[in-house]
Amino acid sequence: MEILIAILSGGAAVAMIEGIREGIARRYERRARKEAQAERNIEQRLTKMEVQNTAQSEALKYILYDRIRYLGQEYINDGEIDFDDRRILNAMHEAYHDGLHGNGDLDNLMRDVNALPLKRKD
Repeated sequence: MEILIAILSGGAAVAMIEGIREGIARRYERRARKEAQAERNIEQRLTKMEVQNTAQSEALKYILYDRIRYLGQEYINDGEIDFDDRRILNAMHEAYHDGLHGNGDLDNLMRDVNALPLKRKD
């Protein structure tokens, strides 16, 4: 009888250990699935942010292009430009051309603006 109890007890212990091992394995699998899903979510959010950043950069490029073109034509029509206005317009053009990789369409306009005489301070 003692041998039978020892065998049954040993079998129960083995079954209990196996159950604990399976429970731990399931817990690790769940954690791995959650981490993989979290990584996919981060990648999706990064992709969305990259798309939005590109769209915003393009929008800003067109806004700067329009503003530089308008102001440059106004200064050329006036025949002169204030020193600070010229400095600001050149900074805008640099941001458009170098920072946002503008296409150079405004280079001739900026050359003409920079050739204008400076307004005299009153």
